[in-house]
Amino acid sequence: MTQSSRIWSLLLCFSLWGCTQPSLSPVASPPTSTVPETTEKPVISNNTPPSEVIEAVGQAVSSLSGIDPNQLQIQQSSPKTWPDGCLGLPKPDELCTQALVQGWQITVTNGQKTWVYRTDGQGRVIRLESQS
Repeated sequence: MTQSSRIWSLLLCFSLWGCTQPSLSPVASPPTSTVPETTEKPVISNNTPPSEVIEAVGQAVSSLSGIDPNQLQIQQSSPKTWPDGCLGLPKPDELCTQALVQGWQITVTNGQKTWVYRTDGQGRVIRLESQS
C-alpha cells in the first residue's frame, strides 16, 4: 500500500467515524456552581444615610474647611439615583461610568456655612455640589 493510499484510507475512516450516531447513553452535565453574587447593591429604604456615608461627608467638609466633623449637623438627606459614576458632577475632561448610581444628597451645616454633597450608596464616591 502506498503512502497516499494510507492517507486516503485514514481520511475515509475519520469521515465515516464522524458520521456515526452519537451515543444515546446519558452524559453527565458539568457541575454547576452556586457562588453568590459578589456585587451588592445598596438598599436605600429611608431618608437616613448609612453611617459610612455620613462619616465620608463629615471628612470631606473637614478636609475642605478645617471644621471638626463633630460640629456638623445633617440639615437634610435624601436618597437619589445619579445619572453616572461622577454623580452628575463631572470634572472637566473626566470620563464617567455610564450607569445609574444609587446614592445620597446630603446637606450639612455648622450653623454658619452649608455644604451640599452627593455620594454613592457606600460613601466611596463623594462630590461637592454646592457650599454657601
